Amino acid sequence: MTRRELLAMAASGAFAAEHLNRAPLSHENLTVKLPQAEPVKLSNGVTLLAIEDNRLPIASVRFQIEDAGAIYSPRSGLAECTAEMLTEGGGGRSGKQIADEAARLGATLTSSAPAGAEAATADGSGLTSHFSEWLALTTAVVLHPSFPADEFSALKQRWRVRARLRITQPSTLADDTLHRLIYGSHPAAVMVPSGESLATIAPEILAQWHRERYTPAKTIALCIGRVRASAFVSQMEKLLGGWRMVEASLTSTPPPPQPASARRIVLIDRPGAAQTELAVGGLLMERRDPDFIAMVVLNGVLGGTVGSRLYRILRDEKGYSVNPGSVYGAFRFPGFWRVKAAVRTDATADSLAIVLEQLRLLCDEPVPDDELERAKSNAVGSFALRLEQPSQVINQSYLRYRYGFSADYWDRYPVKINSVSASEIQAVAQKYLAADRAQIVAVGDAARIRPALDKLGKVEA
Repeated sequence: MTRRELLAMAASGAFAAEHLNRAPLSHENLTVKLPQAEPVKLSNGVTLLAIEDNRLPIASVRFQIEDAGAIYSPRSGLAECTAEMLTEGGGGRSGKQIADEAARLGATLTSSAPAGAEAATADGSGLTSHFSEWLALTTAVVLHPSFPADEFSALKQRWRVRARLRITQPSTLADDTLHRLIYGSHPAAVMVPSGESLATIAPEILAQWHRERYTPAKTIALCIGRVRASAFVSQMEKLLGGWRMVEASLTSTPPPPQPASARRIVLIDRPGAAQTELAVGGLLMERRDPDFIAMVVLNGVLGGTVGSRLYRILRDEKGYSVNPGSVYGAFRFPGFWRVKAAVRTDATADSLAIVLEQLRLLCDEPVPDDELERAKSNAVGSFALRLEQPSQVINQSYLRYRYGFSADYWDRYPVKINSVSASEIQAVAQKYLAADRAQIVAVGDAARIRPALDKLGKVEA
């Protein structure tokens, strides 16, 4: 067998399942000593975090504008559109001029404020041979956007097209519906701004949001690459020194979403569909909650890896789904957990029963030792792989700063993962993953799958 064939086989779920019980497990803790990005505060309130990394002749810079994300926006789409418009005109340049100049410098500029996000971001990356030039360009679009009306009209049209496309795709339709069930009236429930909301937004409203929210005191600038941290600080002082401090407006944090007290089931009809898109989920803890570490391991047991229960049962044993799994997220407000699986229509009832049964088992029974060790080993291994990416290394420093973690938080992370016990996983499952409180969305052929859903409770169509 050639090396290429072996690698291809190793990447497949079949190989993972076949070798599940033969993979060697290390019981030694990974030793990590991450480079530290010590915060530097400019006189106007901007915070800088920088790490020199000489592995490649490139650098990446990110502006994090805290409290400028969608969850703080008074109307759906305002934060998202403001962020996306940064690169469509600013610093005395049109959107085309910005794109052309970035291309000339071998750089890439992007900006966004994703749905449910707390912050807006603007990213610049490129060759360090032109670092000072593309850094100045990135800074200019963050500080001095022009919000041209014609570009904004085109952006709104693109958003409307995205919204229409999302409702035609069962996977995203299931995700969007599940988020509405999980978050209720909380702003994180809205994944795509509505056409009605977009119609009420004009360029001057974007400019006002930018003036109020894009302020020095709320800005964190991150840099990693072949650039000395002292050089980054020096350039930022020059580029941002004229950015005047403004009186910070009090940020009104939305009331936290409340966990569901009972199961809800939503069925979205797709007549004749060959598959059912299942999405099951609920609320989690905040990122700073001590339960988070146990949730990392729990997700590996449930559906986060190719050796997880849902992958093994739904794909390898039953053949109901190609790529089932589970994900989770946690923020400064309660996060979410979600199980996703596109299953054969005739296997919908059995697949959903398997998901709910695995949730029940996690609540009722301790995870066996061998399964627990595999999940912890996978979590530590994934963490180690992420550290090979410079963007992830600087992100660890950002998270440490943002959430007030200790200086050695990430150095101790592998030890904390390996110390998670079966009883801790069970306690977290009982607190957050109870099957009778899970929110369920099914997108598929209602005529064929509704009878099975009716047995689980009242079905909303």
